[in-house]
Amino acid sequence: MVSQPFTRRADSENTPPSARLASSKVKNGIQAAVSRRRRARTTGGAHHPRYAVAHSKQKSASRSPASINIDVPRTSPADIEMTDATTAISMTSVSLPRYLSRPAFRVLPKEAIVAAAPELADTPLNYIRDGLECLGPAMLQVLSGVKAEPVSNVLPKELSVVINDLSSDMPTHMLAVYSRQVPAATKRRVTLFPAHNIILASHCANLPILQSSAPAVPTSGGESILIPVVPLCIPAPEVFPQLSTFLYTKRVDHLLATLLPLPAPAALYTEDPTNENVRTQLQQFATKLVAIAPAHVLLSRAMAVNGLWRNACALGIADEKLWCAMDVAWEVLVHALAILTGKQHLL
Repeated sequence: MVSQPFTRRADSENTPPSARLASSKVKNGIQAAVSRRRRARTTGGAHHPRYAVAHSKQKSASRSPASINIDVPRTSPADIEMTDATTAISMTSVSLPRYLSRPAFRVLPKEAIVAAAPELADTPLNYIRDGLECLGPAMLQVLSGVKAEPVSNVLPKELSVVINDLSSDMPTHMLAVYSRQVPAATKRRVTLFPAHNIILASHCANLPILQSSAPAVPTSGGESILIPVVPLCIPAPEVFPQLSTFLYTKRVDHLLATLLPLPAPAALYTEDPTNENVRTQLQQFATKLVAIAPAHVLLSRAMAVNGLWRNACALGIADEKLWCAMDVAWEVLVHALAILTGKQHLL
């Protein structure tokens, strides 16, 4: 892997997960964050899903098809915005799974938490996650200011990065994300993402334990630190930014905004999906998407959701909010495509 040429990108738009919390910050920060989070829960969080759409519907799977076949225009990327095109175009048949199935997830290895933050060895995982949900946005803000030094075509074991934001914990690793599926005669594309290992360790059951990393904290912005580089092969690198950002923020609404052409009604991810009012809103929202986006645009969004799902399965991420967001986005897009192609009867 390290001998493969790669493209560097470490900017604010593509900042994912991995940094070690300093001992004092972890204990104090997580305890304070959990306290704030539990108080917020009593008021009913705006983005705390009760449960995912697919979870409640899988009971009726025997009455629903395993997949849905649709015909969409075969177009080039340049055609994406040409919603008023009237020329005849060829069609291609696509088979989409009716629901995004959930694999049997592994238990997160305690060794991963111990390696990332030894002081949390005896802390319950849910407690750690609650604390990180409050601390995550500030950690993500630090990543948005990270700039990587230019490197050669050979992936190094360590990389010097410039730190411009000192408001939270420093990144502990640089993830070199790539896909194993590369067309013949095509250079493998590798994208760099700074990350915090405690975020990864507390969510990704299938990720190898990351080596200990404790980079020195710069005394001022603009200074550099040296962090280890970790190759990470996943099914869909193009949607890794959305996944990593979500692990820091846990914002279902923000994730859905990157997956759907329009903001989704809050009821779709905060209320009981079997409620008749929620079903009506989903149908109305899907119909609205059909009015603004052609089939191939909706299909490209569905493929992005599918890629996010494949990444979550590959990394072993069992976070309920993430699965809620993916289920909602998939349900909306499948409904929209069914409406657009006249396949509503298959739903």
